[in-house]
Amino acid sequence: MPLLDPRDLRQYANRDWSAPERLARTRRTRQPVELKVSLAIQLYEAARASHPGWPDDAARRTDLKSHLRLRALLDKATHVGTG
Repeated sequence: MPLLDPRDLRQYANRDWSAPERLARTRRTRQPVELKVSLAIQLYEAARASHPGWPDDAARRTDLKSHLRLRALLDKATHVGTG
């Protein structure tokens, strides 16, 4: 079995681990809205096929609370980056 070169290991460990997500996020932001909606519908339908009772009332309430909390945080941050 060949030994691993410590320099190769360090290079691998120090690579830009966030690059794939950053590139994927950039690609997703450039997708047409119609494609994003289509993908969201497909994901929803796949989840419903796996879990027919999803989302239940409790999950919907939890989701709404999360959205309201995020909205409040965004409202508080409206001044950020404006000057």
